[in-house]
This record gives sequence, C-alpha cells and structure tokens, in this order.
Amino acid sequence: MLHRLTSVALSTLLSLAGPAQAFVVDRVAVVIEDQLVMESEVAIEEALAQLDDSPSPFWSAGRTDAMDRLVDAAVLRHSAGSVALYQPRREEVSLRLEAVRSKFEDRSAWLSFLSAYGLDEERLAVVLRRRMVVERYLARNLTVQVEDRAVWQGAVADLLAQLRPRTAIRAVPVKH
Repeated sequence: MLHRLTSVALSTLLSLAGPAQAFVVDRVAVVIEDQLVMESEVAIEEALAQLDDSPSPFWSAGRTDAMDRLVDAAVLRHSAGSVALYQPRREEVSLRLEAVRSKFEDRSAWLSFLSAYGLDEERLAVVLRRRMVVERYLARNLTVQVEDRAVWQGAVADLLAQLRPRTAIRAVPVKH
C-alpha cells in the first residue's frame, strides 16, 4: 500500500510541475591551461567568422575550422597573459559589438541571433574582447604584414609551433 501511495503522490507532483522540458547541456571540448573551450563556443565562432569583420585573417573561416581557431586563440591568449598592451579599450569593444549588431536588419533579428547562441550583449562583448586580444597579440609579435596572406599564415603557424609545446592542451573525449 505504501508503494501505491508513493506512486500516486509522485505522479501528482510531476503533473503539477508542468510539462517536461529538454535542456541542452554545454560540454567542455578542450582545456588549454586554465581556459575552457565549450562546444557552444565553437558554434558561436562559426557564426562570428561570417559576421565579425576582423582586421586579422586569423579569424577567417577558410584558415582552419572553428575548433582549431579557438584552440589556437586560447594558446595565444595564454601567451599574451594580462599584458595591458594586448587589452582593447571598452570603447573599441563597443564599436566592434555595434559593427556585428549592424549586420542584422532589425532588433528582433539581433535578439534572435543572441538567443540562438545563448548570448546577451555583455557575453558577446567578452567574446569579441577575447578575439581582439588575439589580433593585438599577433599584430605585435609577427614581423610580417597581413597583406601577404600566405607569408602571414606561415608566420602564425611558426609562432603557434613555438607556443603549443609550452602550453597544456587537453581534448575532452565525448563519453557515450
């Protein structure tokens, strides 16, 4: 009898709770030193490769896939540390955010974009700031000009080849 009462009580409580909802749980894909790359960030990077007019070819969709760009960026940010020289000013980040926002036809489309990626403007500003740190680090540490893409990409590859062995990188396997 106790079992039956428990089942009825549980059933009643569940019906009062409302319909079941599915939630997407983000997953850590890669750990670079103390920086995490989440699966959701890979999707955001894919979108930003089309929307963010970066002055650096580092963020070009054709250079590497989104996951590799994010891992490379984390390695570069780790090397950059918190050096003020690489940190963009708040106004610069705001201008970059406005440039991305201007790609949308209206506020509704903008808010739909943010919602689709689990973002708000503050979180997107953080993502853009991180992208800008990478751009500044590369601009200060590469001796080649961006205009010669092949030479520039070779210089980036050489720099990353030097930095990666000094950086702890761990891919987190998917558990089934």
